[in-house]
Amino acid sequence: MSLTIITNNVPRMMLDKSDLSDKERAQFNYDVMDLVRYKNSVYDLGEFTAAIPEAFGTTGWDGIINETFFSGILIKFTDDPDYVIMGRYFT
Repeated sequence: MSLTIITNNVPRMMLDKSDLSDKERAQFNYDVMDLVRYKNSVYDLGEFTAAIPEAFGTTGWDGIINETFFSGILIKFTDDPDYVIMGRYFT
């Protein structure tokens, strides 16, 4: 089984709740500080788990959210703490 990762490697600026629309803000009924918008969805960085390269083949990626058994979202931290790089994976 091979893993395919798709990314444009463009750093995305981190957001906070004040940057969100009212509809997006309603998704987060708790205090959250680190958010990112990707593919028309907003993700809380606290939802990502550590990516284990040896077990999953995600070398170079720092975190992962599984969407299905075969796909999910990846995150990579940049040297600038205000930006992250996002990607998708599928098998």
